[in-house]
Amino acid sequence: MKSKWFKARWFRVGRIRGIGASLYVSRWVLAFVAALAALSWDDPLRAAIAVASYLAVIFVHEFGHAWMARHLSYEVVSVRVGLIHGRCEFESPHTEVDDVLIAWAGVLAQLSIAIPVLIIAAIFAGREPGYAGPVVSFLGNFNLMIALVNLVPGPGFDGATAWRAIPLAYSWMKSRTIARRTLKGIRGKRRTDSRGVTRIR
Repeated sequence: MKSKWFKARWFRVGRIRGIGASLYVSRWVLAFVAALAALSWDDPLRAAIAVASYLAVIFVHEFGHAWMARHLSYEVVSVRVGLIHGRCEFESPHTEVDDVLIAWAGVLAQLSIAIPVLIIAAIFAGREPGYAGPVVSFLGNFNLMIALVNLVPGPGFDGATAWRAIPLAYSWMKSRTIARRTLKGIRGKRRTDSRGVTRIR
């Protein structure tokens, strides 16, 4: 008979402050960490930094979604960190604009970390990276690559929703142009009579 641990797919490890969402990790994450720890007796600290940096890429992306959803007053149920990808579960957005903002938030959260890490790495290029090596590899290069992949405009990627920002922006600009022309036309029709009363024809 399979153990209870093996049957469980997700394990709750806490709650994310300020958002109120439960944080879960996949059983495969725990299994991977345990296996890596057993195989890395020669340099366990480097292995721990590498694993933490890798998982941080997934967490940061999902946290970005969670933060924006909460900022827009939606309920965030959970953030799940898997071995290959994660998931953020939140209340369904009421508007398309909110949906787009939440989609972009995951990618922007990644970039907010990847870009500074890569800039610092470039400044100290040529020096022995030491334990910072895994951080640059995962939170810098790998993080940037995953952020760009997430923007692919296809099913299963954030890009399928995020790029809807372009037609939304076009519609908004078109509406503003129409509103301006309408107001300009109304002002052009204003006339002031001999008594100083403004009338609109």
